[in-house]
Amino acid sequence: MPKASRFDQRAVALVELRGTQTEFEMFEGALADRGWPVLAKHGGAASAVTERGVKYTVEARFPGSAFNAVRGARERIEVISDELQLDLNVEVVDRVVRDPIDRPYWFAYERPEVRPDPSSASGWQRRSERWRVWAAEKLGSRDTGRHITAVSVQAARLLADRPLPGARPRAGGAAVRRPLGVDAEVRVTLGTSRESAKLLPRVYSLAALELVLGTQLAGSRVAGFGWWMRALLVCVVVWTLSVVLRRVAPEMRCLFRFVTAVVIGGAGVAMGAFIVRTEPAAGYGARIAILTLGAVAVLNGVRLLVRQWSWQRTAPWLLPALLPIFLGFLSPLGLGLHPFYLDAFRLNREDIEIPEVYQLLASLKLAMCMSLWLVALAFLGYMKHLHLYVKDRWLANMLFLVLSTVLLVSGVGTLGVLSAARAGTAAVADAKHGRTPRAYFGIAPEWVCAHPIGKPETIPVDGGEFVPVRPYLKVGDAADTVVLWDADNSQALKMPMARLRIVPAEERRPASCG
Repeated sequence: MPKASRFDQRAVALVELRGTQTEFEMFEGALADRGWPVLAKHGGAASAVTERGVKYTVEARFPGSAFNAVRGARERIEVISDELQLDLNVEVVDRVVRDPIDRPYWFAYERPEVRPDPSSASGWQRRSERWRVWAAEKLGSRDTGRHITAVSVQAARLLADRPLPGARPRAGGAAVRRPLGVDAEVRVTLGTSRESAKLLPRVYSLAALELVLGTQLAGSRVAGFGWWMRALLVCVVVWTLSVVLRRVAPEMRCLFRFVTAVVIGGAGVAMGAFIVRTEPAAGYGARIAILTLGAVAVLNGVRLLVRQWSWQRTAPWLLPALLPIFLGFLSPLGLGLHPFYLDAFRLNREDIEIPEVYQLLASLKLAMCMSLWLVALAFLGYMKHLHLYVKDRWLANMLFLVLSTVLLVSGVGTLGVLSAARAGTAAVADAKHGRTPRAYFGIAPEWVCAHPIGKPETIPVDGGEFVPVRPYLKVGDAADTVVLWDADNSQALKMPMARLRIVPAEERRPASCG
């Protein structure tokens, strides 16, 4: 259970408990373990053998969202009753709302000295003095280090000059400033802290939408109807984000809000342009942005689950996701994706020497595929955060187990093992049609002409018959032994490299090596 210091919601409950003195002590001990104070207790005295009815006023403190928090508090108290097998009834539950006024904050700074007679100064000196004044008022170049929260500039100035024990007094007094892009005078109605926090998810959602649309806009090669629609959508989202920022920070200047929205959209366009430049594929940047946002959402769900539980309860679920990374370092055992790729060529992992960096990358891909089941764990975290999965019910546990199994099998099987097998099958098909297969994590097949050194009859061949005039697909080599794939007969020839002179051919299969 969460500690007493880790809570987001507070709820007061009126609980009726009927039992003996021993059961009362057990209930009060369970509340103390959770850090829930008992505000009031009414009822007759009980003993170890006589039963009495006692009403408790309990303050429940727990992490999670404000949505459905009352139901979450009731079910958490009922969990205690189920664990201790008590005759307990939760009569009334209501939230405790402590929402302070979201006051603006100020910084105290020392005013820079200004020349008494500006007419005697040169143009450079006047510009330098204006820069020093602007930097002190906006950038904080002369801040004293004092941080102030006040509702008006007059109150902030009084607090800036107020002496504090142990603080160094300012002889000339101090002025106050707001952050860059915020008006010094507060001309808006002050709201509460939680009112501003409710709007932050909208800001995050609009910023994510800007990134996705920006990557799609940069990936559009043809300036047609689709490009103009994406550009119009980006402009609409930028304007909407600036409007939402006005509600989140109403004292911020309009130009500063608009520039912030434009910078977020420009970051999406720049990211999409960079991805398209490195990997020219239509929609590739948008897919990367969507996958990145999806990974952030999954990690946030796992984080919420850890807050609801603890690392001790969450670690057994997370440790299996790290298993493929550790298995990737055990290359002598032939673990990873490469064996499934080489199986299409009827080869083993020991037949091809693969650089260790590509073995690590293949292991990371397998780890990402296996981590697909974390979606179920993140879903559980969001359910617990919204207080929709407080009690352990067998139907919900069974559905979660089935979803985890399906995601785990789909990730490892479909995206990992079957993907590697399909890549190997596609490579064999390309070889039969005379094309050069694509590289796969350190395995780069290429068409070659293998000229024998000496008589061809004396060269040992494992796997088939060697014909010098026939072009072969070099799959790789290991321990001074080269592997040549005969596309006509679908055979893998293993021959010593010292007895061959291998000449790379063009991109496609040559007609002959005569």
